[in-house]
Amino acid sequence: MGKAGGLLMMDANDVIKEVNTYLTGLLQKDMDVYAASRHLVLAGGKRLRPLMVVRVYEALGGDGREVIPAASSVELVHNFTLIHDDIMDNDDFRRGVPTVHKAYGVPLAILAGDLLFALGYKAISDSKPFMEDERKFFRAVNALSRYVIELCEGQNMDIKPPAEFNDRYYFELIKKKTSSLFMLSALYGVYGMGRYDLEGYAEKFGENFGIIFQLTDDLLGLIGNPEVTKKPVGSDLREGKSTLPIHLAIRKADGELRSRILSVYGKGADNRIMEDIVNRIRALNIEEDVKRIIRVYLNEALSALDHLGSGDANSELRKMVEGLVERQY
Repeated sequence: MGKAGGLLMMDANDVIKEVNTYLTGLLQKDMDVYAASRHLVLAGGKRLRPLMVVRVYEALGGDGREVIPAASSVELVHNFTLIHDDIMDNDDFRRGVPTVHKAYGVPLAILAGDLLFALGYKAISDSKPFMEDERKFFRAVNALSRYVIELCEGQNMDIKPPAEFNDRYYFELIKKKTSSLFMLSALYGVYGMGRYDLEGYAEKFGENFGIIFQLTDDLLGLIGNPEVTKKPVGSDLREGKSTLPIHLAIRKADGELRSRILSVYGKGADNRIMEDIVNRIRALNIEEDVKRIIRVYLNEALSALDHLGSGDANSELRKMVEGLVERQY
């Protein structure tokens, strides 16, 4: 453990363990809807959002254990969105297990998502800082409502994209769909400490963290190593996803390669053909192009982080956002 504002900072593994313990207790009831809700929540996940809640709270001088339920609140809402997203996309697997609607059927999966959403609100009230201060509780609930609305708007944009790829539309979409819950996580940390003066910095950090996360995710979806990502080679090309890395590749490719990319875009091909196309895309230096863009958002995130407390917890937040740039899965 390190120092966090004069207190001992929780080890990351301890944060994850305590979040999982809280989630297990919340979802232990012996009913089908609880079993369906547990299915994805306890199947794994990086727990980045809960870690952000705890680290921001600690960086401002708080005891991270006090906000474990609030940290779990964001994870509950995150999993609610994943269950519904998988239904919309008719995906078969997530985190190495069948998706909830494949394992339990669509009606129960919808209900499980709804339950997780409702429990996200309950979890706020289980956190000591929010139980003891009505103003903090109001701020947290208002932020949760606001950012779930943003997330739903982002999902709408995702399922109905414009006919022609638009960079501005893409970044607006990922701000809403991906950044929203990271912004909420950072806000929980500052609200828990009553530092309403830091709202803007918390939102700026969470927004840029989410953009970096999604840009890296989309890069891996195009040129990631399938042995590491556990997804088929060129997975986003196969699925016809409208991402910046894919459209950068289309713009940079010569006529012959552009035609080949478009011939498999949203249609797929056997692995040998797809591997050849992806290798040729790598040769276009798409990775460096995307990472050049990412570095702009990284600088913005680090600038905001300079205002969010100090100590080892702040340093861990810095490592979290810098680590996104080099992640391989």
